[in-house]
Amino acid sequence: MKPMHKLKELFNRLTSSKPATIVGSVAAALLIWFAISMTVYPTTPVTFYNIPLVIETEGSTAEMNGLSVVGNSAQTVNVQIEGARSKIGALSEEDLIATVSLQSITEPGEYPLEVNVDSTKNIDFTVNSIVPRQIYVTFDRIETRSFAVTPEFPNVVIKSGHTMNEVTCKPSVIDITGPAAQLDDIDKVIVRSDKHAEIDSSYVLYSSNISLYNKDNSMLDREAYTMPTLNFTIEIPVLTQKELPLTYDVRNAPANFDMEWLCKRLLLSTDSITLAANSSTLINQEQWNLGYLKLEDIHLNYSHAFPVTVADGVINQSGMQEVMLTLNSEGLEQREFKVNGDNISIINAPGNYDFKVITKELSVTVIGPASELDELRTTDIVVTVDLTNYNVAQSQSFTNDSQISFSGTSRVWASGVYKIAIDCVEHVEDKEEETE
Repeated sequence: MKPMHKLKELFNRLTSSKPATIVGSVAAALLIWFAISMTVYPTTPVTFYNIPLVIETEGSTAEMNGLSVVGNSAQTVNVQIEGARSKIGALSEEDLIATVSLQSITEPGEYPLEVNVDSTKNIDFTVNSIVPRQIYVTFDRIETRSFAVTPEFPNVVIKSGHTMNEVTCKPSVIDITGPAAQLDDIDKVIVRSDKHAEIDSSYVLYSSNISLYNKDNSMLDREAYTMPTLNFTIEIPVLTQKELPLTYDVRNAPANFDMEWLCKRLLLSTDSITLAANSSTLINQEQWNLGYLKLEDIHLNYSHAFPVTVADGVINQSGMQEVMLTLNSEGLEQREFKVNGDNISIINAPGNYDFKVITKELSVTVIGPASELDELRTTDIVVTVDLTNYNVAQSQSFTNDSQISFSGTSRVWASGVYKIAIDCVEHVEDKEEETE
């Protein structure tokens, strides 16, 4: 008779027996059922869910190559195992462990790895299925790098007439730890303060709010990184700002020369400059002088580059390095005049010497409006040699710069430098007195 048929017959008897007999008969039936099950079905499949996935790098080739796990596609797996009823029937999820082998991992990257399931109680079984059977694990080297921090304070407004100097943040760098590939994503580190303020003098902000951004200006997830908690001090220097008109000087002009007329023809490439400094530095400043030029250097095609220099503590916010000065020569002409030696005179000469002009004729280039040049005569050109600072050690001949002026006109000038040859002789009576 088949085992199941016997079990059914036994059950029918028990249901028709007395209560005491029934209890004993049920126990006997269970024993018989267990014996039959172990004989007919010695193994059985069992499914376990959410078995923890353990990725152990210690002692692996990944660890020897300085690699760490920075991401994986699954945290747990489901597994179906089959084995002896008497052994696997006592297993629970806590008795199973899912692992992957890292022995082939030597370089950073993402790898597909097969999942293995074992028992922590050394119980043998057959794995029928694992879901997922394969996971993707990302490896990278964990590094610490220093990044400069950039302060931001969008709600701080600088009052009109003032400007910021270079803002500083202390500390100026922060050390960030994370996978090398993710550290490569960091383009800038922002320290932000949202405090509202309107300021006209130096100001200090405090913040510990840090944000990380990539090159596309997208914010990065801070959870991927490890960084210290720092309190930053943001110092905002505020300077007084002034736009000043540009000026220059023209030297060596005759006393009667119309300088206002000439300056209207001398055109600057820009008329003003914006400077910033402490309020005490610029408080009385009404203009900015670029320097000087000499009248004799100006010719019809004249242009001159003034270098823009500022004192220490002054910031050139306009940024220009030079300003060009150009002569508007429209309506002007250039002509040559021959000046006779009789029109050359010496002034302020030392009294113990006699000076004589050797130059008999001087060719002078004169620039001015055509109408005034038409009226100009050589006798109107006065050449003067000023020997105020001349020191004569002995009798000698020498040359000296001259000054040229014009009578009867105020809008022409001599272009160029003109040297006059002079003889110098000591007074005879002075020599006799020295001999005596």
